[in-house]
Amino acid sequence: MIALLLFAALSTPPEFTLPAGVTPRKHTIELRIDPAAETFSGFAKIDVTLADGQSEIWLNGRDLTITEAWVEVAGKRIAATTELAGGEFIGVTPEKPIGRGNATIALRYTAPLSATAVAGPNRKKVGDDWYVFTTFTPTDARRAFPCFDEPRFKTVWEISIRVPLGQRAFSNSPELLAKSGSNTLVQFAPTQLMSAEVVAFAVGPFDVWDGGKAGAKSTPVRVITPKGEVDRAKEAALATQQVLPRLEKYTGIPYPWEKLDHVALPQGAFGAVENPGLITYQAAGLLVPPAQPARVRSLQAHEIGHQWFGNLVTQADWTDVWLSEGFATWISAKMMDEEQPADRRRLSAIVARERIMQADEGPKTHPVRWEMHNRMELDSVYNQFPYQKGAAILLMLEAWIGEDRFQKALHQYLVDHRLGNATTHDLEAELPVQATAVMESMLNSTGVPVITATCDGETLLLDRIGPGPLPVCMKTPSGTSCVRTEQPRTQVTGNTCDWVYPNADGAGYYRIAWKDAQLDTMAASLDKLNGAERLTLVYDLRAQHSQHLILKKLAADSQPEIAKAAQETPK
Repeated sequence: MIALLLFAALSTPPEFTLPAGVTPRKHTIELRIDPAAETFSGFAKIDVTLADGQSEIWLNGRDLTITEAWVEVAGKRIAATTELAGGEFIGVTPEKPIGRGNATIALRYTAPLSATAVAGPNRKKVGDDWYVFTTFTPTDARRAFPCFDEPRFKTVWEISIRVPLGQRAFSNSPELLAKSGSNTLVQFAPTQLMSAEVVAFAVGPFDVWDGGKAGAKSTPVRVITPKGEVDRAKEAALATQQVLPRLEKYTGIPYPWEKLDHVALPQGAFGAVENPGLITYQAAGLLVPPAQPARVRSLQAHEIGHQWFGNLVTQADWTDVWLSEGFATWISAKMMDEEQPADRRRLSAIVARERIMQADEGPKTHPVRWEMHNRMELDSVYNQFPYQKGAAILLMLEAWIGEDRFQKALHQYLVDHRLGNATTHDLEAELPVQATAVMESMLNSTGVPVITATCDGETLLLDRIGPGPLPVCMKTPSGTSCVRTEQPRTQVTGNTCDWVYPNADGAGYYRIAWKDAQLDTMAASLDKLNGAERLTLVYDLRAQHSQHLILKKLAADSQPEIAKAAQETPK
């Protein structure tokens, strides 16, 4: 015992991430929740595999009061003590060291149920009734139960909740049993492998809109609202009927989960969170009037898109959040473009890209891939760079590789890493081109590259300022072609120089430095450019403070986004 206590005293608590050597396999969580109360209680059993013998096991927990702890090994119960460290961690020390192999950690606890917080488990009053909601992304599942709260830990979750009579409970998986006595016990089916940050539950006197079944597997769809608001749910249910089949068709994989519930929150930390089977939204974004159906379709395209990019395949750590948020942003715009005529496609993506380019050229820029070292940094991980610049980089990769080949590569990426984790390198390995250098340059550096295109006879000279290499796709009278600029200057031969537009389909994450003579030629060929190219041209001219007369033509464009941008005063 003296040796054990000495070991425990010398054990160093984690500082940010959990130590290696302990792999969770399953979390079994039993909760007792009354939305009107300021606290709740829980019981967590976590099945783990130990790579080596352990005298202390660390897991995540925040603001939890542990009332009892033990460890089970080979059917035997071993008493344990707990140590709280750093406000984020629980150290579990059994009475005797545990050998390598399988074990179960068991913890009883109580926790606060805040009426003011929007992260973690929280309660909100709507009308005369109290409700409980959750927002765990990125690291607030630990406020609801002891757990392994990092994206790399994907486990089965088996959740049950006791609620007062007359209350309803929802979680990620379908309800298996609702048994009433002095209270109601709601048991949910075991989930597929999921990270803690997308576990979710809701408790309260909810109303439910039955949205029917959608998609290849006839997935049940529901919209869950506070009491009295269900009549506003119709558009959200109809949106799923349209959006889900599009995403299934593109990914080539049926919706991966057993049900699809949309929950309206009165208040939340984010606009929406993509929890598998129980997506949460701020009510203003989900419960839209009939005159605004595209608005909720766009939002759902992002959140349902996450069911493949982020949930089915999860980033290995927070450095690669763009594999979730960049993909969801990109695929949402792509799905919504299916509703647009050809000349309006990609316009919304280019408007969004222009905003992130301006930020990328400013003093507060940072790389898309940004290694996290502490909770303070993690609080800002979900900023617009992994979302919008990540999406813009995907748009560029798709144009360079080709839509069909890119789609096939993404399908294989999802298949190969199904229900697991992935890194940027894993994605690169699936692409049919050598994209590592391009992606590392674009994802790990800041700033917007600038391309200058100059004709010299039948040779086109591309000069690049900024990180590289960079794919450049060009449109000329003879068609569209792409080249990878390895060096600051690249020669492209065999092209006509009647005119050249060096950002075909407006898909590249770079600016074109235009010369007046080129613009004079381009002005006569505007009818050869599609809407995405014309809008990108306007933004490039505004960025270089050009006052060329071509802007007058563009200010009269039939597409309102282009006309508006051309009429704005350069910043």
